[in-house]
Amino acid sequence: MPRNRYRQCPACNTASLDSSSHPSIFDCRLCHGLWFEDGALNQAIAEHHDGVDQYDHEQHLGPALRTSDRLCRRCRVPMTHYQLLAHYTTEIDCCPGCDGVWLDKHEVDQVMQSPQLKQALKDLNQKVSWKSWLFQFLTAMPVEYNVKPHRTPWVTRTLVFLCALVFGVGALSAEANEWIFVNLGLNSDTQSPSHFVLQLLSYQFVHGGLMHLVGNMYFLWIIGDNLEDALGHGAFLALYLFAGIMAALAELLLFDASQGPLLLVGASGSIAALFGLYLMWFRHASLTFMIIVYQKKLAPHWYFLIWSLINLFGMFTAQGGVAWAAHLGGFGLGLLLGYLLRDYVLRKNPLIAMLNQPEAAINR
Repeated sequence: MPRNRYRQCPACNTASLDSSSHPSIFDCRLCHGLWFEDGALNQAIAEHHDGVDQYDHEQHLGPALRTSDRLCRRCRVPMTHYQLLAHYTTEIDCCPGCDGVWLDKHEVDQVMQSPQLKQALKDLNQKVSWKSWLFQFLTAMPVEYNVKPHRTPWVTRTLVFLCALVFGVGALSAEANEWIFVNLGLNSDTQSPSHFVLQLLSYQFVHGGLMHLVGNMYFLWIIGDNLEDALGHGAFLALYLFAGIMAALAELLLFDASQGPLLLVGASGSIAALFGLYLMWFRHASLTFMIIVYQKKLAPHWYFLIWSLINLFGMFTAQGGVAWAAHLGGFGLGLLLGYLLRDYVLRKNPLIAMLNQPEAAINR
């Protein structure tokens, strides 16, 4: 009589574990959870990550939480609930006797990504240092804490270079600067439709002063790399330029024509849209905020709430010289696109998706 190849599933408590695909890994045909014999999980994680020769998940486990109501499939003793990582609260079941591990279906991807998760959480949970404090105190610019992108941000770097190049050419002479503003800046009095369309793109590369340029390029540099990594080079560029066009149209729609023609320059509208995307996809990140000498890491929603309130105040009090409507229009567009593309981006970037889960413990 043939032997039954199925073993007892710790979750279903039925003989539904099948090891036909791997001698040390059992797949439940009912709940699709996985049982790993001693050492099999480490091997599976190492094989999942190129360049990881060996991995010992037990060394990286978080605290033991409580005794599980599930029984080890071999020892038939209650297993122990462990937190997957110190700062990731997904729970897995480990046998104290044979070191076997049971993973529910929804836990498998998180455990397979645990080496990356551990490094990402280490980066995200760095404490504010005296260097970051001094940098922000001297520059008034925030310090970002986020995961490191996998791809080189060529588009972000190129955009920064082109903006700096245009500014540098304009700095050569007053005539060159005037030509750039008249021809590349967005002028509401432009008569030629084709020239106006060109200006909707070109104005994004023109800046009104050194601090205008530095401020915009700094924010583009620190958040553009992660967004470009999440979207891909082409999609990031297309979205950036499209956002700049829509931000300009928002400013044109709301500006007071009685005050004279509008001359719009700067990448602020495009970058404001990136703020919206960043808020929707990188909630685990942190940006530092400084009040006089006190520096605090803030979640993106708090940081950009403060930024939005400043812009709303500027717009409703008619503070001149700043395209408040372009800022807020770009930010609103970024939030909308971020919401519409969120599921696509998170499916494409599983690590970002996991860090967006409540299981990720971020210290700020």
